[in-house]
Amino acid sequence: MAIAAGPRRIPMTQEQFDELPEGPPFFDYINGEAVELNRPSVRHQDIVVCVSYAIRQYVKSNDTGLVAADVDVRLPSGDTVGPDITFLAKDRSHLYDEQKGDILGSPNLVVEVLSPSTAIYDRIEKLALYERAQVLWVWLIDQDSLSVEEFQWTSDGYLRINALPGGQIFAPKAFPDLHLNLAELID
Repeated sequence: MAIAAGPRRIPMTQEQFDELPEGPPFFDYINGEAVELNRPSVRHQDIVVCVSYAIRQYVKSNDTGLVAADVDVRLPSGDTVGPDITFLAKDRSHLYDEQKGDILGSPNLVVEVLSPSTAIYDRIEKLALYERAQVLWVWLIDQDSLSVEEFQWTSDGYLRINALPGGQIFAPKAFPDLHLNLAELID
């Protein structure tokens, strides 16, 4: 049985992290460490493109905010992550630093597509960061099965309000009237 090694971590200060050139390689910054990220697979990116486009179409038609894929998000803790998809509602649009192209604060929604090499990191470490930052909604999509879990932030922590196997219609609580069948959308 092969054991997946965790991502490579390099201790550094926030200032050192801010001076890193744009990737590749790409890094998150968590608890004083640069965390090196693997390049995503075609399947992973296909899911990101399709889901972000569907969310963007919904958000644009309802004029509710901004959708971005693979941008840096500096959380209030100072940790920097790169969610696969990020949504900022209009009331949080001031968090978008147009000059840097980054989001500085807690977005309304982050979506992480779970790849075999990053699933544990996304599900445990990043989800805990999002919870501390009070990100209102988190979706975890399994790249292989297309199952989706939707978490809502509460004062007691995240509450998993949806857990659907791939092929079922996902009606996220974060977006009334949006219905996604990931299997149809992706395949």
